[in-house]
Amino acid sequence: MKRLLICSCLTLTSFVGYAQIDVNLDVDNTRQEAQTQSDKGIKKNRLFKQAQDFVDKKWVKNVDTLYIQNPKQVWRISLDSYLSQSDLQMKSTIDGTNLGAEGDVRCKPRIRTDVSTSVGVRVGYKGLAAHYAFNVAGDKGRDFSLSSSGTWYCVHFRLHEFKTKEPQVHYEGDFYPEDGGDPERMSFTNTWALSTPIKAKTMVLDGYYIFNKRRFSYKAAYRQSVIQKRSAGSWLAGAMFYYSDFRFDDVANALLILNMGNMGRIKQWEANLGAGYGYNYVPAKGWLISAMAMPMLTLYNRVKSYNYDSYVLELAQDDEYHDPDEVAPENRWLKEMGTDAHSNRIRLNFNARLSITYNWSRYFVNLNGQFYNFGYHHKSNSGRLNDWFANAAIGVRL
Repeated sequence: MKRLLICSCLTLTSFVGYAQIDVNLDVDNTRQEAQTQSDKGIKKNRLFKQAQDFVDKKWVKNVDTLYIQNPKQVWRISLDSYLSQSDLQMKSTIDGTNLGAEGDVRCKPRIRTDVSTSVGVRVGYKGLAAHYAFNVAGDKGRDFSLSSSGTWYCVHFRLHEFKTKEPQVHYEGDFYPEDGGDPERMSFTNTWALSTPIKAKTMVLDGYYIFNKRRFSYKAAYRQSVIQKRSAGSWLAGAMFYYSDFRFDDVANALLILNMGNMGRIKQWEANLGAGYGYNYVPAKGWLISAMAMPMLTLYNRVKSYNYDSYVLELAQDDEYHDPDEVAPENRWLKEMGTDAHSNRIRLNFNARLSITYNWSRYFVNLNGQFYNFGYHHKSNSGRLNDWFANAAIGVRL
C-alpha cells in the first residue's frame, strides 16, 4: 500500500510537471508571437513616420517665414471646374489622283475639340495632390492628374482623354470640275461628321527646379498647400515629357483616312529642357497673382503614323466612280499597311502658366491656366498641337 501511494504521488508529480512545462511553453510562444507582432507594428509605424517626416521636411524646410506661411491644416479638398481644348493641326502633301485632282494636293487636317467643360475634385496632403474630372459639356472626355511639390521642386503628371466627331481638312490643288473639263485651282475646307469619333489621349509629365526656394513658392500659386505672404520671384529650370495618340482607325472612317493620305493614327513623343522665370505678386493680404514663362528646347521629338488600305482606296483607284456609301456593310474593310516613324530636329517650344488665388481663414479660391505647344516637322509633313486648360476651384484646408 505504501509503495502504491508513493508511485501514485510520483506519477501525479510528473503529470503536473509536464503540464507546467506545456503551460510555460504556451506562455512563451504567446509572448514571442505578441513580441513579433509588436515588432512588425513598430516597423510599420516607423516606416510611416519616416515617410511622414520626409513629406514634412520637403514641405517646410528652409523657407523664410516672412514670405511663406505654412498653415496648420495639412489636408485640402476642393471642387474644380475646367475649361479645356486640344487643337492638332497637320500639313502634308499627298497624291491627288485618288481625290479627283491633278498632281499633288496640299492637305491641312485639323482635329480640334470643342471647348469642353468638366467638373472634378482635388484632394491634397501638404505638397501632394490628386485630381480627377469628367466632361459635362462639349466633347466627351476625362482629366486626371497627380502632383508633388516641395520647397525647391514641383512635379506634375496630367492625363487627358477625349473624343471628337468633327475634324476638318483643308485642300489646295488642281481639281477636276464635276461637269468635266480641265483642272482648276481650288482651295476649300471640308468638315467631317463622323459616326465613329476620333479618340485622343495626351499625357504630360513636367517638373521644375526652384532656385529661390526660401522666398518663392510654386505650390502657393498652384496647389494652395502654403500661403505666399510677400512678393517674390525665382529663376526656374524645367523638364517636360509629352506623349499623344490620335486614332480614327475604324472602317466607318475609311473615307477620312483616304483624305488624310491613308493615315489612320498618329503618335508623338517629345522630351524638352528649358529655363524660365516665375513671379508671385502679393497686392494685398490674402491675394496672390502668379505668372510663369519658360522657353524650352525639344531635344527628342519622334512621330509615328499608321497607314491603312481600305475598300474606299480600292474604289478610288478604279477608273469608274463609285459612291462608298453604296457599298454593302459586309464588303467594307480596313487593313493596316505598316507604319512610318521618324525623328525631328531640335526646335524651340514654349510653356506658360498663370494663377490668381485668394486665401481667407481656412478657405481659398483659385483660378489658373496653362498653355502647351508641341510641334514636329519631317520632309513635307508637319504638325502642331496646342493644348490649354483653365481651372476654377474653391476649397478648404482641413
